[in-house]
Amino acid sequence: MSKPDNLPEMEYRFLGRSGLQVSAISLGGWLTYGGHVDREGTYACMKAAYDCGVNFFDCAEGYAEGESEKVMGEAIKKFGWKRNDIVISTKLYWGDAFSDRKVNSRGLSRKHIIEGMNQSLERLQLEYVDLIYAHRPDRHTPMEETVRAFNHLIDTGKALYWGTSEWNADEIAQAWRYADKLGLIGPLMEQPRYNMLERIQVESEYAHLYREVGLGLTVFSPMRQGILSGKYKNGIPDNSRFAQTQVEFISGFWKRTGKEEFQAMADTVSKLEPIAERLGIKQSVLALAWVLANSNVSSAITGASSPQQVYENIEAVRAYKKLTPEIMDEIDAILNNKPPSVTMRGILFVAMARSVTQTTNGASKRKGAVNGDIQANLNGAAAAEVQVDDASYRDFFWTYTEEPHRTRRLAIIKAHPEVTKLCGPEPLTKYVVAGVVALQLLLAHLLRDTSFWSWKFWAVAYVFGATSNQNLFLAIHEISHNLAFRSPLANRLFAIFANLPIGVPYSASFRPYHLTHHKSLGVDGLDTDLPTAFEAVFLDSILGKAFFCTFQIFFYAIRPMTVYRVPFTWVHWVNLAVQLAFDCALVCLAPPAYFSFHSLLYLLLSSFLAGSLHPTAGHFIAEHYVYEKVTPEARRPANNIPVPETFSYYGPLNLVTYNVGLHNEHHDFPAIPWTRLPKLREIAAEFYADLPYHRSWTYVLWRFIFDEEVGLRCRVKRKQGGRVVGGGTATAPAAAKVADWKENEIEA
Repeated sequence: MSKPDNLPEMEYRFLGRSGLQVSAISLGGWLTYGGHVDREGTYACMKAAYDCGVNFFDCAEGYAEGESEKVMGEAIKKFGWKRNDIVISTKLYWGDAFSDRKVNSRGLSRKHIIEGMNQSLERLQLEYVDLIYAHRPDRHTPMEETVRAFNHLIDTGKALYWGTSEWNADEIAQAWRYADKLGLIGPLMEQPRYNMLERIQVESEYAHLYREVGLGLTVFSPMRQGILSGKYKNGIPDNSRFAQTQVEFISGFWKRTGKEEFQAMADTVSKLEPIAERLGIKQSVLALAWVLANSNVSSAITGASSPQQVYENIEAVRAYKKLTPEIMDEIDAILNNKPPSVTMRGILFVAMARSVTQTTNGASKRKGAVNGDIQANLNGAAAAEVQVDDASYRDFFWTYTEEPHRTRRLAIIKAHPEVTKLCGPEPLTKYVVAGVVALQLLLAHLLRDTSFWSWKFWAVAYVFGATSNQNLFLAIHEISHNLAFRSPLANRLFAIFANLPIGVPYSASFRPYHLTHHKSLGVDGLDTDLPTAFEAVFLDSILGKAFFCTFQIFFYAIRPMTVYRVPFTWVHWVNLAVQLAFDCALVCLAPPAYFSFHSLLYLLLSSFLAGSLHPTAGHFIAEHYVYEKVTPEARRPANNIPVPETFSYYGPLNLVTYNVGLHNEHHDFPAIPWTRLPKLREIAAEFYADLPYHRSWTYVLWRFIFDEEVGLRCRVKRKQGGRVVGGGTATAPAAAKVADWKENEIEA
């Protein structure tokens, strides 16, 4: 069949953030070329596609045991296509067919990647491929080895770009972290399944990667192996793909999918027929056009067993421009599987359709929860969208996006590698701590005979005591990151010393909870800095917020234990014993001429006031409560619009609080001590200049109490990600180092 005259002109799209352009419609060899389509049929399809402007042809070492690569290579040679006119890709993982012993012929080891690439090029009769994919994630091979191996292919000229196929978002992000850390090239593109029936991964899970790393998509199965063409509404034709039960994939499909489930899909697809008729196109064209309407899709890889199918697929380049927002909404209503966008009054949990994530620290499964008020119709791996009037609900800011600090840290290191030299302990810290401890003991001595109810007692406690104990709170914060000494043990013990004037033992417990806050920022159920649903509901008023600000020290002390408990280690026992001994010594053992019960009351009152309505206590709220105006669009988690969740403060109180106000800077680089954070801000000024920040902690407290747009609900929360950082034991010192923030922690 000759090429029709009325076909649309091919559209070319950039592949991710690269300068490479690929045809919006591409041709793949999965299940066809080298398989049930003979060589002459393959040649005809490839020639028809090329004549229509298709420049991207995809295959893999595992397709038809390498025959797909062979027949594509033969077609390129047969037609004499110029190498710079075409984009060729292949994928590596399954090389079993080319080895007598399969032990090293499958996976993403350096050995298989290099040897598999050489064999693929030989079958393709090419010197290089444009795109090389990791066909599946290999969890038995270290990610660093895989990233280095694919970069070796690029460095040796055997591939121009590398990417992934059917990797989850965390695995792609992990590959990028290693690439950035090693100064290598990260995966440019991902090849996932994407069609009207399978959409959660492309539309939700990968969303932050489009923005953060410029991920491109070359999607496959846009018609779900032909199901979306509508040809199965009256059964399975004898000459159709699903009748080819001798094909291993088709046989496996029928084992996984029952006849009833298949018929349910076919029935849903049949409801799309009137839309296709109204647009004057076939259902297969509608399905493909729907995929192309997603701007994150660089190319849709199609299969074809005849030139006629190729020409039909090309029609989608014109048809997708007919899909108005109204038509897309109509399609969504029929499919009933759009990834969730949740905006709901009250205390909600986002229904995560894909509830299993792979963390970089290991496999971590966390299940999303669905509130009883959400009328969600789960359809396979997707959930229906629920929307409520934005002005009517009062909820946390739920998000699917990754916390911002890891990404910014990597970007800063890439732009200013010299910032890593700022990391490490600050010797000055131990002298400042010793001085403040001495000051508090002096004041406790001077007030030993002063009445607790006297104005002098409270004035000294508020002005000097609260400021000093807030300084010690933040000294313990600094020490928890091992920034006073190089030895982790020395830091643990020195934190216990800094704890003495606070009156209550807490330094040992603070460290694991705080490091988990860094590793799991905003993660519901892990980050104990987050208000609970109970707090957000019952303290959502001026009086409630005033109560919270007055007694917030108790909220921060009690809340963590209600969320989860850290192991009680020898450090906790030492902290408890030393603090009780110190308190007892003040009251019972010290001569009355030096200390008394009033001395201990002074220290305890200082700690209370330091976490109450005190200017320095404003940092507790200023750091992560959202004071910026959040648009209705940003409130919808599925839109993946990041909401600012960390705020810095650049004011004079940083002088007595270890520069804790430089909080974006601290979260970006927890291994940089307080004295060098201003230098970090100076070096990486372009990264911090446009971030929102506070000018006054006192005003932060005022607004928190009296501004109805600010409150306990104004925190960014996420249902997944992060990890718990636990304390160590005497018999397991490695555990105590889990959050010591070595170089690999800085960049991980």
